[in-house]
Order: sequence, then C-alpha cells, then structure tokens
Amino acid sequence: MTGSPLRVAFAGLAHSHPFTDAANVRALGAEVVGVHDADAGAAGAFAARFDAAAVDSVGALAALRPDLVIATPRPEETVPFLQALGDGGAPVFVNKVIAATAAQLVEVDRALAASSVPVGTSSVLRFAPALGRLATELADLGGAAEVLAIRVHAQHDNAAFQLPDRVWQDDPQRGGGTAVTVGVHAWEMVDVLLPGAVLVSGSGWTRTSGGSATASEDAAALDGLLRVPGAEREVPVHVLVTGAPGPDAYAVDVVTATGILSVSLETDDANEELGFLDLIRALLDTAPQRAIAAPWREARLVVGNTVRAGEIARAS
Repeated sequence: MTGSPLRVAFAGLAHSHPFTDAANVRALGAEVVGVHDADAGAAGAFAARFDAAAVDSVGALAALRPDLVIATPRPEETVPFLQALGDGGAPVFVNKVIAATAAQLVEVDRALAASSVPVGTSSVLRFAPALGRLATELADLGGAAEVLAIRVHAQHDNAAFQLPDRVWQDDPQRGGGTAVTVGVHAWEMVDVLLPGAVLVSGSGWTRTSGGSATASEDAAALDGLLRVPGAEREVPVHVLVTGAPGPDAYAVDVVTATGILSVSLETDDANEELGFLDLIRALLDTAPQRAIAAPWREARLVVGNTVRAGEIARAS
C-alpha cells in the first residue's frame, strides 16, 4: 500500500476470526480504527488490544469513515448490520457464515438488493495458497472438462461452538451447526477448484457420537452431483464434514483422467496456510477501488450450496 494507511473497522465480534483479522490488518500496514459489538466489554478489550475506538452503534462505526469494514455478526445481527452501514459506505466483508438457513439467505438477498454497498463473504480457505496452486494446476490440465469426481473433507472441532457465548453456532436454525458452520469450508474448496459448480442433487447422513454435547451433529456427509460450467456432464462429489476433537484439517482430492490431484491444509502458528493472511491482503488490495474480494454475486453460490447440502444431509 502507498500513501496513508487504509482504515479498517470491525462490526461484530461473534467468534474468533476478527482477532486474527485485526492482527493481520496491522501486520500488512493498515490501521484498525474502530469496533462495535453488542457486548461493550468485548468491544472495549478489542479496542484496547488493537489501538482502536470502541463505539456504541454501527452508525457510529460508519461515521469513522473506514475504507473497509470486516463484519462478524451473530445471525440476528447480519441484516441490521448490512442495513445500518448504508448506501455509499465502505466495502463490507462478512466472515462466515453470512446465512445458515434458506430463510436467512432470503433475508440477506433482500438486504443486499436494497443496498449499493459492495459486500463479500467467504471461508478463509478461498485464499489458502496451496489450494490456489492446485486450482492453477487443474486449470492447466483443462479445468472442469477433465474432472471425473471430487472428494472433500472439512474437519473443525465443534467444541468451541458449544461455549456459552458461541452456542448459537451449534444451533442449525441460527448459526448452522456443524454441517453448515464447518461445511462452508468444504463448499468453498469445491468452488475454488470448480468455479460456478451448483449442487443439483444428492443424499447424505448425519451422526452424533454418544455423550456428545452438540445440538447439531458431529459428522455429516453428502454424495451428490454438481452442474459445472465447462463440464460435459454432472460431476460426482463426496463431502465429509466432521466436528471431531483435534486440530483443524481440510483436504480435497480431484480425480482426473490423468490422475488424482490432492491438497491437505492444516493449521499453522500464523494461520497463513489456511488463508487468513491472504484474505486480508486481498481485502486491502480491493478496498481502494471500493470493491470487495469474494463479492456476493459469486459468493452466494457457495452459501447456497452449503445450506442445501446441510438440508439434504439432515433430511436423509
């Protein structure tokens, strides 16, 4: 970046991502100018940690005239946040998940149809360096036309979703539960490798382990078919989503006529391998043009696939 540092504001501290994001904002030379959260104590602690102003409303946050807003709202806050940031404001990136149910997705669509603010959302895995390299390798082979099948596994310990201030994430009708909250990572990987892929049919299952405290599920799976631009026929997909104890791990295998292309992503100390740093880099690169990485016109497809896959797995 050149000139004055970009000014970044944070709307909502619903889970852990804003803390990683704010650290990366500062590491890349931008400034954290403000934060708002319904929990004033949490906002105050965040503000002190990142040398920012804690404000009492989203309107007051917009009045700070940030160049970029990173929003991490609770489900009931998402649409009011988008509405309060108003037309003509800074681009907004919403950390996952922006909508966990079909009804929430309808409400987000309505809010964004009435706004001119550029809004984006994605799993951080969209920006994972190794996944990007695999996408390039696949494109060089001929892209979707060469894909025979794809298999994805997303693993994220769901114990954090059961903490008192995050239990909404474990609720299928609020935050999505394991199938959606973790599943969005799987469907993001699918879209990076097969851009524009739409889940058109499938069957699945969910499982909860004995003695588990989850209100959703500890594992979910889907076997389905994808309609993919550039492919002559629908592509079979297998997605496994798990909330088992242990570290985060994400993997994908793409079966092609010439062999299997694979990538495995695991947590590292700086979270760079999972894409956290490159997400913020992409947001800071696009903000001066009043644009946003992972814009809604593209991101909505991933959200729709995630919600639909969760519905199928639970119905089966």
